[in-house]
Amino acid sequence: MEEIKNRLVAAWSMFGNNTHATPFRATKIEFACLQIRKILELIALASLSANKEEYSKQHANFFKHWRAKAILEAVEKVNPNFYPTPTEEVGDPNGEMRDLRMLAEGFLTKEEFSMVYDLCSQTLHASNPYGEKTDHPFLEKEIPGWLEKIKKLLNTHMVILHNKRESLWIILRSQEDGKVRGSIFKKIEDPTPENMAEAEKRRINHLANKQK
Repeated sequence: MEEIKNRLVAAWSMFGNNTHATPFRATKIEFACLQIRKILELIALASLSANKEEYSKQHANFFKHWRAKAILEAVEKVNPNFYPTPTEEVGDPNGEMRDLRMLAEGFLTKEEFSMVYDLCSQTLHASNPYGEKTDHPFLEKEIPGWLEKIKKLLNTHMVILHNKRESLWIILRSQEDGKVRGSIFKKIEDPTPENMAEAEKRRINHLANKQK
């Protein structure tokens, strides 16, 4: 995730105030597309590593997988819930995190993942002088939106592991030091109206005690 964060910064440096932009539009676009492609591959590999044991039972040669789309399809067969679930922190009036809320829109979806990956991959190959030209103005317009969607996907997100009783909660940039932070959540028991009510009661008591 640290590498993903660094590559997001590198890709963004081609836009905005253009302090690190290359002299040519084509090379600027290609550099950003290279970073995005690597970011998407790293997202897929992160999902893969979280399910390595089970995945390796199905594919002994999984280290040879390098295409992001192929990795996504392979991991999905093992764990349909592998794709990051973007969340946002909900705070109380004192600025303390109170809850997590799943995002409904604005992030990179699985369908967009494959589309963006394919477009970026095509950009990194030399154009056929007799074929369709790379649409640099289109890419220049779309790339900032892709980067923003990737950021929203990963800012704070959860990944459900294959056993469905554990999940990883990741913060891409912590408030303390700006580094990636993560926690493992374990499902203790299946939710029921009774234990959900008890959990809510404990949460309210916890917040009340913190305010004393």
